[in-house]
Amino acid sequence: MGIWNRIAAQFGRPEGILGGIAGRIMASRKSNIERIDWAVGILGPGPDSRVLETGFGPGVAIERMSGTVPRGFICGIDHSGVMVRQATKRNRTAVESGRVRLVLGPVSDMPDFDEPFDRVLDINSFQFWEDPVRDLCRIRRVMTKGGLIALVHQPRKPGATDEDAAAAGMEFSRMLEEAGFRDVGVHFRNMKPVSAVCVTGKN
Repeated sequence: MGIWNRIAAQFGRPEGILGGIAGRIMASRKSNIERIDWAVGILGPGPDSRVLETGFGPGVAIERMSGTVPRGFICGIDHSGVMVRQATKRNRTAVESGRVRLVLGPVSDMPDFDEPFDRVLDINSFQFWEDPVRDLCRIRRVMTKGGLIALVHQPRKPGATDEDAAAAGMEFSRMLEEAGFRDVGVHFRNMKPVSAVCVTGKN
């Protein structure tokens, strides 16, 4: 396996030196930044929002959101220790102030929280969940009534097309509805190298 393929294999669960390289690529790739800004715009956290991000990676979306949630709280959960370290470094001031909390672990083993979240975000990690409907039900239980979830996906497999993004949108919509979310909507963004999809639902 070539070095690039070995790095690419790290994006699902970055580990070790190659995982650190994958994290830096995720944090700097132009299309990733564009996708993050688009996703945060759809999610629309307010100054007092409580936001949960699953699979936060190197913490770029959390960094973006922390500036728009000055009186709120952001919690991230990720199963990669490498990503927790990178995200902590990127968001050190917010973490030290208590406005951001980063948790190591899978969504399936999410801890209990003192207060519910009104916004939930996942960018390109939902496809790795082992039991997505079950875990979406778990997330619903830690959300406020009327809270908004956004599942964002930009296919990254070799040869991915806009049709793959559309198919993911349909599948994510089905899972959200099966988990009990309502007012499910699908949004697309024309991007390079392939379009991104954002599926939203209300609790």
